[in-house]
Amino acid sequence: MDAFSRPWLLARLATGVLVAVLCLVALGVGWRVMRHWRLGATSEGQLALERRAELVATLVQVALLVALGGLALTVLAADRSAQSIRGAMCAFGVFESTGVGFWPVATSALSALACALWLVLHRLDLRLEQPTLTRTKLVALNVVTPLVVLDLATFSTFAAQLDFDVIASCCSVSLDAGGPRRSGVDAGPGFSLFAAALAFGIGAATLLFVNARRPSRALSIVGALASLPAAALALGATLLYVAPHAYELPHHRCPFCLLHAHVGGIGWPLFGALFAATALGLGTGLVAALRHRTTESAQVDDALGALGRWGAIGWLVVVITLAFPVASYWVRTGASVFG
Repeated sequence: MDAFSRPWLLARLATGVLVAVLCLVALGVGWRVMRHWRLGATSEGQLALERRAELVATLVQVALLVALGGLALTVLAADRSAQSIRGAMCAFGVFESTGVGFWPVATSALSALACALWLVLHRLDLRLEQPTLTRTKLVALNVVTPLVVLDLATFSTFAAQLDFDVIASCCSVSLDAGGPRRSGVDAGPGFSLFAAALAFGIGAATLLFVNARRPSRALSIVGALASLPAAALALGATLLYVAPHAYELPHHRCPFCLLHAHVGGIGWPLFGALFAATALGLGTGLVAALRHRTTESAQVDDALGALGRWGAIGWLVVVITLAFPVASYWVRTGASVFG
């Protein structure tokens, strides 16, 4: 139980409990609102329901904004714990030393993404003069709340299993074997993933930017779908090609070490921009899918424009951050880290 006395672990648990409680309370109120909600009615009861729905949405918005920081806190808590566990040089060894492994990261990312998409839905509903999407966003809490609770349960299990007396494995033991070994800048799968990640990132940015200028349902959905392979390729390229260039070691591929100061903490802007770009890209698809639910097309187009512009900026930041360690190493040495 020593883990529950550590400040970073306690902070992560406290935010998780706060978010879960607020979402559960909001879900209970939302069920009552949904049972009696009558769009277009002007009765005193309907007006009271609308005020209650606005209050619930405001509270949940604050809670979900806190939940978005839960992913960063999950990684920070594990990274700070590495200082107290022998053999663990970063968060990788800490996660690997427990029975739940890397599931806390996965559930935190999934719940944070669900929260981000709910916020997109909420902001769209606020843009509309008629509350046509209020019921929809309250129904969506039935999806978000279980994910938030699952994330809290997973991290709590991780914290309970954390043993500061164990001897953990360094990330290099599990990750450094099997990297690209052939000489030449185009050697191995790493460069192919890197090139594909840049191409898909630029493609996703272009689609979102064009859609921001001239919003359409089809282009919004294509841009949203393009964000998924772009994110997967960016993660693969980070492991196999970008990380070795950042470390200047051809076989060191740990993503968690990218958060450390000796490589400039490049992992923070990279993974932060990657999450934001993916969420904003998927958000455009969500807004486009709901376009038929309202006649206020101008407000929907404004939402698509804002999402598209910020999403395009996000993907451009991802591309630049991916390319920077590779380009920097090439400028200094005239070659790839692989030879």
